Amino acid sequence: MAVAGMYDGAGDWLTRVGIPAKSGVAGGLVGVLPDQVGIGAFSPRLDSHGNSQRSRRAFERLSTDMGMHLLAPSHGRLDVVDVRRGGTRETFTLQGNVQFTAAAELLDLFAASDFDGPAHLDISRVFSFTDVARRMTLEGLRRLRNEGRRVFLHDPLQSLADPDLGDGTYPETP
Repeated sequence: MAVAGMYDGAGDWLTRVGIPAKSGVAGGLVGVLPDQVGIGAFSPRLDSHGNSQRSRRAFERLSTDMGMHLLAPSHGRLDVVDVRRGGTRETFTLQGNVQFTAAAELLDLFAASDFDGPAHLDISRVFSFTDVARRMTLEGLRRLRNEGRRVFLHDPLQSLADPDLGDGTYPETP
């Protein structure tokens, strides 16, 4: 898929969009980023290379807006997404460099929690967040707070600088 899946536009596709994909002349487009995401799109209008115009644009946006690119330099993988309950609090821990998939896993852990006490997010061993991972993490904290939970953020390295939850409020510090 990486070198021939987009017909005559395959080389440009791989370097510019970076999501290995296979298109079909009926307008379907399927792409895969290993350990990250599988994507499918369909729209029948084709471009000059025989690829779906709208599906191509959707993949381009995912690559640009979410940093999804096979050849983009990696700043390291996420090592830990963990949740522990101790006494009256629940602690979520991240470690490494947080990208889309780790933030998605964190949101799943937030959503699956049936705990009603304070939620602590420990990112003391996080070095960086991609833009989309930052937005997802803050949205997850906002949702927990909107469910009535107190939300705490332990961020001594300031990896999540200015953690505004989207409404001018901030998580508490432990």
